[in-house]
Amino acid sequence: VCGIVGVYIPQVLFFGYETLNGLFLNNSIPTEYLFLLLVAKLLTTAICAASGLVGGTFAPSLFLGGVLGAGFHNIISDSLRSISHVYPELSAYPIFEGISGLPAFAMVGAASVLAALFRAPLTASLLLFECTRNYDVILPLMASAGVASLTGDIVEKWLDEEQRENDPVSWGDLATRIYETDDGICITPPDEDAEK
Repeated sequence: VCGIVGVYIPQVLFFGYETLNGLFLNNSIPTEYLFLLLVAKLLTTAICAASGLVGGTFAPSLFLGGVLGAGFHNIISDSLRSISHVYPELSAYPIFEGISGLPAFAMVGAASVLAALFRAPLTASLLLFECTRNYDVILPLMASAGVASLTGDIVEKWLDEEQRENDPVSWGDLATRIYETDDGICITPPDEDAEK
C-alpha cells in the first residue's frame, strides 16, 4: 500500500525533508495538495508503524505538522483576502493587511505536532529554531509547543480514563486479586476463602 501511494505522491516517502524545507523557504503549495500530502503521510506512517516496518515517528511528525501549519496558513490568508474583498471597509484593520508568512506557520505546526507527540515542548521549539535560525518566530513556537504538549497530556489522560471505564477488569484489579498458593493460582486472597 505504501509503495502504491508513493508512486502517485512521492513526497510522502522517506523523511519528507525536501517538502518541509520548501515550506520553510516560502515555496507555496496549493491547499488541496497540502491536505492530500497530510492524509497520505498519515496513512503511510500508520501502515508502516502497524506492520512493524523500519521507521519512526520523529520525521513524520515534523512533516505532518509543517504541512498542517502551511495548510492552515493558506486557509486563513485566503479567508482574510475574501473577507476584505467583500467588505472593503475592514481592510483598514491590521489583520487584513497580512499575517505572518508561510514559513512561520509551517514551523509552528511542525513544533506543535512534535511537542504533542513526544511531550517535549522545549526540545521541539529549540529543534525548529536551530533548523531555521529565525528569532521572530521563537515566542509563537514555544507557546504553541507548550499548548500542544499540554493538550496531548489531557487527551491521553482522558482516553486512558475512558478505556479503564470500559474495561471490566483492569490490570490493577488483577494484580490485587490473583494470589499464588502451593496448590496453584487462587483468584481471591486465601483469607477470603477461609471466611467462606
